[in-house]
Parts: sequence; C-alpha cells; structure tokens
Amino acid sequence: MRLTTLINSKKILAGILIATGLSGCEKLIEIPAPVTEMSSELVFSSKQTALSALSGAMSSTTNSLTMAVYMTASTSMAADELRFLANTNYEETENNTYTPLSSTSAVSTLNSLWADLYANIYRFNALLEGVERSTALSDSLKTQIAGNAKFMRGLCYFYLANLYKDVPLILITDVNQTALAPKVTQAAIYEQIITDLVQARDVLPADFSSVPGARTVITKWAASALLARVYLYTEQWALAEAEASKVIDGGGALFAMNTSETLSDVFLRNSREAILQFGSYISPTTGYTYEGMSFASTYTQYSLRPEFMSSFEDGDLRRTDWIRDTTYLGVVNHQPYKFKVITNANGAGRMEAPTPLRLAEQYLIRAEAKLQQERAVEGRDDMNVVRVRAGLEASAATDAATIALQIEEENRHEFFCENGHRWFDLRRTGRINTVLGALKSTWQPRAAYFPLPQVAINANPNLRQNPDYE
Repeated sequence: MRLTTLINSKKILAGILIATGLSGCEKLIEIPAPVTEMSSELVFSSKQTALSALSGAMSSTTNSLTMAVYMTASTSMAADELRFLANTNYEETENNTYTPLSSTSAVSTLNSLWADLYANIYRFNALLEGVERSTALSDSLKTQIAGNAKFMRGLCYFYLANLYKDVPLILITDVNQTALAPKVTQAAIYEQIITDLVQARDVLPADFSSVPGARTVITKWAASALLARVYLYTEQWALAEAEASKVIDGGGALFAMNTSETLSDVFLRNSREAILQFGSYISPTTGYTYEGMSFASTYTQYSLRPEFMSSFEDGDLRRTDWIRDTTYLGVVNHQPYKFKVITNANGAGRMEAPTPLRLAEQYLIRAEAKLQQERAVEGRDDMNVVRVRAGLEASAATDAATIALQIEEENRHEFFCENGHRWFDLRRTGRINTVLGALKSTWQPRAAYFPLPQVAINANPNLRQNPDYE
C-alpha cells in the first residue's frame, strides 16, 4: 500500500506539527516535512513519520477547497443567505435547479464537495489502519492519533450526510471492497459518527497546551461540541443538552463568550470562543484565510441577500461587525465580513482562523434541546447569552413557539456563511420548503439534498442517485 494521498501536502511548513493534541509522555516534537511517498509499514514504524502522516492528513483536509470555501459558498447560495454577482455561473445553486447531468460551474463545485470529503475520509481511514497494525508505536501515541482520525472522519461524514443524505459508509482503504459500495441510510451514517466521536472524546486531550497560542488541537471539548450538534440533528434532546453542557460548564477557563465590545474578534486566532480552529494560512508568508479572500475583497463576487439584510434587529452588532457595505459597479454590496484580512495578515497585525466549532453554537444547541424537553424558559435564557453578546436586549418571551422562532433567528444571524449552518438548519427543522418556497419561484423539495455526482454513479452500479434526480 502506498500513502501518497495520505501524507503528501504542499501546504505544511517543515518542522511544524499542526494539531495532534498529544498529552502525557507524548510531547510535541519537531518533525521533517511530510514525504511524498512512503510505504504504510515504514510510515508507522516511528513516532516521527506517524506524526508526519497525521500532520499531512490534517493539512490536506483543512486546506481543501471544500473545507476552506466551497462548503460555505455553496450552501449559503442554496439557502437564503448569499448571491453571486459577477456572472451566471452559480445560478443553478442560487435557484436550486442543480441536476446531476449539468456541466456548469455550480454543479462542478457541488461534485467537488463529494470528492474532497471522501478523499479526506480515505486519509483518516489509512491512519486508523496504520496505527492498528503498527508494532513500533507506543499505545498512547496510537490512541491519540486514532482519536484525531476518528474525530475528523466523523466531521467529514457529518457533512456528507447533510449534503447528500444517504451515502456509502467507507471505513477501510481497500478499494477492492469499497469500489462498489452501496449507499447506507443517513441514520446509519449518524450511528457511525456518534461511535467515532464518543471514542475520540474519551481519549483526546482536555486543553490546547501541546500547541501553545493556537486552538488547532482537537480536544475532548471539540468531540463533545460536535456530538451535541449530531444529537440535536437526530433529535436526541437530552444527550444534546448533556454534551453542550459539558463544553459550557466543564470547559473552565478555556472558553468564554466575547463581550459585545470585542465581537469583531470572535474569529481571531486563539479566540476564547473557539472550541476548534483550523490553520488559517494559504501560504506561510501571507497568512490570510480563504474566507477573507473570497468574501471580503474589494471586488468580491458575492453579496448577502436583501431579505437576509432586512432580518436583523436594530442594534445587532453582528450586522455592523460581521457585514461590510461596499459599492461594486454602482450597486450596494453587502459582504460577509467575519474574516477581514485579505492579504498579508502578518502585516495587518490580525491573525484570523477558520472556526468550525465555537461556544455560541453550544448555547443555542442547549437552548433548543431544553425547549424540546418542555423547558422553554430555560432554553430562552441560554439563547439570551448569544443575544446579549450581540448587543441586543434579552428576550422576555415565555411562549414556546415564540422562543423556537427566536432560536432559529439567532442561529440565522450568528452562523450566516459558516459551513452550511443555515442550509442544514432549514432542512432539519422542516422549514426549508416554507422558507425557500416563499423566496424562490424555482424552489422544489428535491433540492433539499444535492444530487450525487454522475461520475460516481457511472463508476459504481450499486450506487443509486438521490430520489427525484434519476
């Protein structure tokens, strides 16, 4: 077996371990740049090369275009957040008229999500197989590498299940066994995600000390945070509340909501709201993020929808701190401005980092979970933590239906243009047809999930297209 795909990465700095979260006797060490090709047996014959493989898998995944920008841009356009101004390349995404046979840029991007996520899963499956077979690595190192790999595999499958619904469940690297794998149900995917995350949570470190000054270490808190989200999506309300509470109440001095005066700093590297951050570098010399480059440049091609802009309450600091109004070709353009640096972050003195998991989500997860357990006022109080942080008055509502809509709006304004939050929320709450049907004359229910790539269907006779796309 060759591990070219696993450990080849052009974006890793020599001698830097990105995020292993090692603890105890396994200390952070300097490692050489990932090699281009090495046999599996050799990769897992030493601590140095095994950590290099983990570093390469992490970097290849977090710097993939899917994780960096495609996930956010595609789902934000498919929902009710974002428009593409420059040309008609993404009309199919905005209008939800994508089909598997289309050859447009829109569908090509949707197909890239599938390809990238399965490539990432392959890398983490290879890591898991490698450490399991290794006789050279210490048990503690094998446990920690496996914990990282299971968390990341769980994250990738979460996105696949919410982009495409039923998908193949691939847990090994042997293509002779996986090439013709059929789809399994979304419920089965969620079961595997929960298994991976529980096992990861129980072995991952409890702090970020192995990589000082960064939050790229995958901790037990990150596993609990993602578990809370998965339990919410699968309507296991008590479990969602319990995992969110672990992060909120058990994170100690690690996590805290920023005050309203520092709302613009939520996405800074090492922000106290960050439960997990990914590396922000496009290159080691510039340091800006894909999000900043894509959404906040002077001549950006994206603009937030007017319906979304008009939904903010007066005084909401997320409107002023996370959105920038500019003029492009004589038209007012509303830019997503959570990431503000578009070039030379070092020179700007502002180091930002993509933040897939942050504390505000845990409060809103717990709010919804309590609401669903007939404790609406308790849920409202959790929601108010996010509202007050955004400069708004605390809600005094007591009616469960009113609080439910307020939680939905807080999610909408807190997580716009972030990794599919709004798109996934509309569907899981059963609101997608009502909301998008009223907004888009082209909306049709089949569009709630993307079509599987036709190239994947053609290559695998056991793989069936999503309903209504056939």
